[in-house]
Amino acid sequence: MKVDLTLYYNAITVNSIKMTLLCHAMDIQPNFEHVVLHKADEKSTLFLKLNPQGKVPVLVDGSMVLSESNAILQYLAHKYRSPLWPRKFAAQAETLKWLFWQSGDWNQTLGAFAHRRVILPHWGFGDHQALSQDHMDSFHDLMGQIDHHLNDKPFLAGEDITIADISLGSYLMFTDEAQIPLESYGNVSRWHTLISDTNWWQKNRQALAVTLGHSIHKQATL
Repeated sequence: MKVDLTLYYNAITVNSIKMTLLCHAMDIQPNFEHVVLHKADEKSTLFLKLNPQGKVPVLVDGSMVLSESNAILQYLAHKYRSPLWPRKFAAQAETLKWLFWQSGDWNQTLGAFAHRRVILPHWGFGDHQALSQDHMDSFHDLMGQIDHHLNDKPFLAGEDITIADISLGSYLMFTDEAQIPLESYGNVSRWHTLISDTNWWQKNRQALAVTLGHSIHKQATL
């Protein structure tokens, strides 16, 4: 469904992947405007007026300009009455809890895998694959927390998938390419399989494969 929105994004960055996952899941098609992030002089004056920080994503809906990926997730899911934004207050609170949680250590720790091992090489910045032992210790601590949380539920906020799963799960879009070690975390692996087997996740994977210029390990089921 074509919608009268404009979304400024960069397809391979995790916060933009959240946006494209949500759009595929809700079957909406905003006007996508690609922003080159690794070359400051290629950012348009118009975009920098919308977000002087020069970061994506940015959503424009009429006179409203909204940045911050998790805020955009909630806005769009609520605006289009998607079940990805739960109806019950308790489930909404649980969803918001994970959105806030994601913006801390999860963002910094998980984000480094794809950023160093997929995105920077794609942008031509060479080999930045090494991660410190402290970084890996933080990773395993976070994985242990999520694995424990998912012990008795399929998704982060309970029985149903929400924008929280999209927000945190987007960091695992390049699990294979970024060599993210999930093998020891059975509940996380099960959760990852549940979301990555959806048609909307697979559509996103196919689009990213085109952008990155390589084939993907798992073919989409469309």
